Amino acid sequence: MKQAIAYYRVSTRRQGRSGLGLEAQQVAVASYCRLNGYELVDEVVEVKSTRKQQNGLFEAMERCRFNKATLMVARLDRLGRDVEKIARLVKSDVDIVVTDNPHANRFTIHIIAAVDEEQRQRISETTKAALAAARKRGVILGKQGKIQAKRNKKAADDFAHQLLPVLKSLKKLGITTVRAMAQALNNQGIPTFRGDSQWHPSTICELQKRLKPKQPTTMKTRPVMIASNENNILFDDRSLLEAAFGERVLKVSSANANCDCISYSSTADDEDIRTDQVATTAA
Repeated sequence: MKQAIAYYRVSTRRQGRSGLGLEAQQVAVASYCRLNGYELVDEVVEVKSTRKQQNGLFEAMERCRFNKATLMVARLDRLGRDVEKIARLVKSDVDIVVTDNPHANRFTIHIIAAVDEEQRQRISETTKAALAAARKRGVILGKQGKIQAKRNKKAADDFAHQLLPVLKSLKKLGITTVRAMAQALNNQGIPTFRGDSQWHPSTICELQKRLKPKQPTTMKTRPVMIASNENNILFDDRSLLEAAFGERVLKVSSANANCDCISYSSTADDEDIRTDQVATTAA
């Protein structure tokens, strides 16, 4: 009996976890092998877009070479949607069978690959045009992503506060460095926020940042300083004038708080002010 190795691919992790698309590929390959006298000896599952490096595909082809088996795929687009890439795979020393079109030769496979590539390009162009039209209508794109980001931030903050007693107990034991804390948490089997990774010094630092009390945000405004000439003295607010002349502040007729000394001209309210005390150029 001829041997076969199956290659299954889905584009997203959600499809991989849920089995959407993956189960249909498995049924198609298993049915073809059963009806055509193939023994399915192995299978490779990959969760990756065809735009990225498909290491799982290369692994499946290496297994086929080692076992002198045929590579089975449910549809041609599972291998990719690039004509040049498909051409290289077809010309390789591994026999490939596409179960939904098993009698296709190299010529027909090239045609199908060209159609798939054109379809991918049209989908990309249509999506970009639809997003551009939505922006013109005032639609806020990525709104759900921003909402989810806020939820994730709150969940991470809550998780950090749950671990606060653990961190305090470690400090009482003399474990104070981030590296030692990470090692202690890993030894105790305490999971990270994601649950599927190890503690590292960088994750401990991020945890400590989340535990720091938030400082109230205050806004401080400053008058804008406007220069008429780089040799001029700038008076950016009333306090500078008060520091120079005391309580008798120079009265400026302009509504602007800035004083352009070159264009300054006295007004009726300036009679009791000695304007000769005002230096108009930098020393």
